[in-house]
Amino acid sequence: MYQQSLIEPMNDMASIQSAFLLSKSVQERKALGQFFTSPVVADYMASMLHKPKIKEVKILDAGAGTGILTASTAVQLLELGCKVVHAVLYELDFSVIKHLNQTMKVIESLYQSKKGKFTFEVRSSDFVLERPDKTEYFDVSVINPPYFKYNVKTSPYAKAVSDLYSGDPNIYASFMAIVAASLNEDGQMVAITPRSFTNGLYFKNFRSYLLNVTAIESIHIFKHRDRVFKNDADKVLQENIICKFVKAASYEAVEVRASDCDSSLTSATIQNYPVELIVDPSNDQRLIRIPESLTEANLLKQAEQLESTFTDSGYFISTGPVVEHRTRNYIVSAYNQSNTVPLYRPHNVTPYAALWTGENKKDVRFELQEQHEKHTLNNKNYVLLKRFSSKDEKRRLVSGVYLSKYFENLGFIGFGNKVNYIGVKSGELTKKEAYGLSAIFNGSFFDRYFRCISGNTQVNATEIRVMRFPTRDQVKAIGEEVLKLKAFDADQNNIIVNRILKIKETV
Repeated sequence: MYQQSLIEPMNDMASIQSAFLLSKSVQERKALGQFFTSPVVADYMASMLHKPKIKEVKILDAGAGTGILTASTAVQLLELGCKVVHAVLYELDFSVIKHLNQTMKVIESLYQSKKGKFTFEVRSSDFVLERPDKTEYFDVSVINPPYFKYNVKTSPYAKAVSDLYSGDPNIYASFMAIVAASLNEDGQMVAITPRSFTNGLYFKNFRSYLLNVTAIESIHIFKHRDRVFKNDADKVLQENIICKFVKAASYEAVEVRASDCDSSLTSATIQNYPVELIVDPSNDQRLIRIPESLTEANLLKQAEQLESTFTDSGYFISTGPVVEHRTRNYIVSAYNQSNTVPLYRPHNVTPYAALWTGENKKDVRFELQEQHEKHTLNNKNYVLLKRFSSKDEKRRLVSGVYLSKYFENLGFIGFGNKVNYIGVKSGELTKKEAYGLSAIFNGSFFDRYFRCISGNTQVNATEIRVMRFPTRDQVKAIGEEVLKLKAFDADQNNIIVNRILKIKETV
């Protein structure tokens, strides 16, 4: 809590931000990837900082907006006893510069009243293209970088950080990488970003760079992703997290905080976990797993005890090869059966069952035109796994069994790219094994385990491949048991899976 003498300046700065938000449309801000940080969140992020060991502290703000993050950071440093602070603030949007300068003047006056010295420099230039890490270094950076994808062939941002890591996953990763490169040893970066960088193939090289040059000290996770950026119509579809990184540091444990929304930040639950539980050391993906509670952490620990991984157990997973917007001329009505095969979409996949009847209004068929083999698969037994769900849906993993006998007169079958399909690397996937796989993915244990690994709204094959997983013998044993059930029963499914895997699952 700020001292009484600091409340008025903080209110002034909040008013400056509100004035700017009212002056600019949501559409304009979204075009620049701007999602402004609330004063409550800004103050909380700044509170994660520890006192730098130097007398003169340099702040780097990589996308300043109205300056609320630097303001909160400067106030926090003042409370920690830092009396000489200089801030360098980058802001590309010229229309916000006036408001930014106003905010910095409030901080300047505040420091003067406390017999301190605060100076600042506003740079109206592109942070990613200017690359301050080439010439200067900083001690503290608290950021809310813009996030958007860009065309890797035509955008000036393409390969802008190729000397740090390869790939172009999202502009916010470029911001974080440059900030990390700009920090002095023991320099601190606190960032509120989408959770997407913590997993997935696209961010693999970025994760490797970030974890090589910094260490994660703490992570704050929001259990409801729509309660952080609430201004106007800022509909943030990503799950957001706050992370603190320290340059050239090493920690044995990571602090994980969890709250429902921004209003409960200061009453978040706090747990400390071994770093190897958070950063997966078992493969080169370096996934960052985030348990929301001690219960989820215990679940993650049990998953780590499973004897194999999905890939090592002999399974493969791929995304359905039919990309509908590229194959429109192949897709025909469900009633057109001449030289066509059923095309499976997400609505065709339910727990245990992957059925296509032609009676659903979303059912379509795929025409076997010339070169259809690029898009179709041999008609064999598979397990289908939905690729898309929302963070607030009850389940993230939904899996159904597809058996070749459903269309035994066909040599091919079609799976859309919004479903994943699973099979065995060698031989044929039997019905018993298929049902075992489906039961595992439909079980509450693996659904919760997956949520610890991935905050994405889609189920990527990359994460599934490296998950700890039962052996094939265990999969078959599960399949044998669930086939005795008359219909899918979630409770019975969980009992069978957990008993065979020796899992003790708690709510």
